[in-house]
Order: sequence, then structure tokens, then C-alpha cells
Amino acid sequence: MTKTRISLNSFMARAPKPYRYLDHTADLGVEVSGKTLPELLANTGRAIFETQIHGKLRTHKEKSINLQSDSLEDLFIDWCRELLYNFSVHGFIPRDYEISVEDFAIHANLRGDIYDAKRHRVRIEIKNPTYHNLAIEKIEDGFCARIIFDV
Repeated sequence: MTKTRISLNSFMARAPKPYRYLDHTADLGVEVSGKTLPELLANTGRAIFETQIHGKLRTHKEKSINLQSDSLEDLFIDWCRELLYNFSVHGFIPRDYEISVEDFAIHANLRGDIYDAKRHRVRIEIKNPTYHNLAIEKIEDGFCARIIFDV
């Protein structure tokens, strides 16, 4: 089991970001990297919410996520869907990620904020992750994923 604790505060001071945007005509393409699978998942969450939301995030709310899938690709898509669902339905914006991955299961404890129109602004609405051109690869120094989101 691999377990990683990631705080966005620690990322803010670091450069470069663990993700980059890909050219895509109508949707949002993102390439994300991480030294471990849990870090890849946390960095994916970071890419989603740093792209979608502007504003200072507090860590006064907690959310647990447990997912199990049949493949790494399905698990990755399910993770993205769960993050977007929790934002869409509950307004939850994660900032700190504690994630463990075992086989094709994720156990995550997240701390973050609830969307507040007085403190946050939606830059772009990310609607759904897609399987189009989805790739997750083991690379020399960790993992890399490429994903397209409907916006």
C-alpha cells in the first residue's frame, strides 16, 4: 500500500507545477505527474481545482473518499468524477490530500473549503473527465497521466 499526504500549501511555493495544459480544441487537456500514484491523484485534484477556482482555501471541512474500480484507468476517472461531484453537489474544494492506493482502490481523507461566492470565483467550469486519449504511464521518476475534461 502506498500512502501520501499532500498539502497544496507545500505546492504553492514549489515550481514548476506538477501539471501542464495540453492543446485541445474545445475541452481541457491536462498532463499530470507524481512520484507515486497517490501523489499523481493529489496533483490531479490540484490541477482540477487550481484551474477551476480562484480564491484562498481554508481547511475547515473534511471529506473521506473510498473508491474501488476494475482498472487503474477506471480508478483515475472515478477519482476525477468523485472530486467534481463533491464540488458540484456540496461545494467542497479540497486543499490537503491524504491518499493511499492499494490494487485498484483509493482511500482518501481530504481537507478543504466549501465554495463561497464572496471568497471564490469560478474561472472555468470543469464538467466531466473523459476516456478520450486517457493515458496513465509509469515513467522513470514516477507516474504521468494525460486526461481530457469536458468544459
